[in-house]
Amino acid sequence: MRSAFGEPLLPLSLMNRERFLGLFYDPVKFDIQTKTAMYLHVLRVDGGDFTLAPLYNELANNSVTYVLSRQNMDKVLTDPSRMMEFADKVKAQFKTPDPNAGEGGELLLYSFLEGHLGAPKILSKMELKTSAEHYVHGTDGVHLLKIGEDEYQLIFGESKMYGDVTGQVGSSIKRAIKAAFSSMGKVQEDAFEFDTWLVESELLKESLDEEKVALLASILFPLAQGPSPIQKSNAFGVFIGYELDVTSFPFADLTPTEIEGQLRKLAKDVIAAEVGSIQKEVTDRGLGGYHFHMYAVPFLKQSVNGKVRGIEDVRLNLAARLSGKEAKK
Repeated sequence: MRSAFGEPLLPLSLMNRERFLGLFYDPVKFDIQTKTAMYLHVLRVDGGDFTLAPLYNELANNSVTYVLSRQNMDKVLTDPSRMMEFADKVKAQFKTPDPNAGEGGELLLYSFLEGHLGAPKILSKMELKTSAEHYVHGTDGVHLLKIGEDEYQLIFGESKMYGDVTGQVGSSIKRAIKAAFSSMGKVQEDAFEFDTWLVESELLKESLDEEKVALLASILFPLAQGPSPIQKSNAFGVFIGYELDVTSFPFADLTPTEIEGQLRKLAKDVIAAEVGSIQKEVTDRGLGGYHFHMYAVPFLKQSVNGKVRGIEDVRLNLAARLSGKEAKK
């Protein structure tokens, strides 16, 4: 949702937030703590499955503005004859699909932070890659949210997508939460320095307006004194992809409406059961002073044509769609 305090300093880069959000039912909000909220987004159900193909297509669309800086996007929009050149560049930045593929989760995080929260990206980390097969160090994205007059949050992103451990149904959400907070704890220990430095060094790629660049720099490093000091606080944006094991679900005995209702309830119950563990992670890691903007999307683990498919298959299929490359064998 867009801030109530007017247009953000940077424009949103996501071109069609309504189309992305329209893939999901209305989100369910969990108020976990005063400064921590989780938004559960469940994909539309059709034929006993979540509609993944439209999600893959929309994320492929979103990958263009996720990868390219605003400066390079301006080049595409100014000269559409170069569209394929930049499309190839975008695909080339994504890793060859492998079992550890995580860039799809990072793209989902970007899409939610821009599309739902209304926090524009402030850094295009994918353009910093020296090789498509390498990850960029640091957090999974940096966004800026205006929350009041001269008051901003610099949001550092973390995304995790995990399946259940064999024989441990329901373990995926626990693994993803723990891994996300472990990463955020390390970012705090490093005093947010690496990504803040990256943002400062890359600002000119996101805006050609010198006044805005100067204002952005003053937000990154605000002064405590002055007639109207800018207030900046660090925050976290989190995406959790988790698995719902429905391998023994009685799809054949239920109507489409009943299937939809039960899957949505199951997805909600899984998140509700983890509210206490999220609160504990925040407390135990000394992160209680920060805001958390959390997003969760469930994926099904089910039997398809005699094979069990789950979130690992979603990660591989999404990575293949984004990169245009076949999975490693």
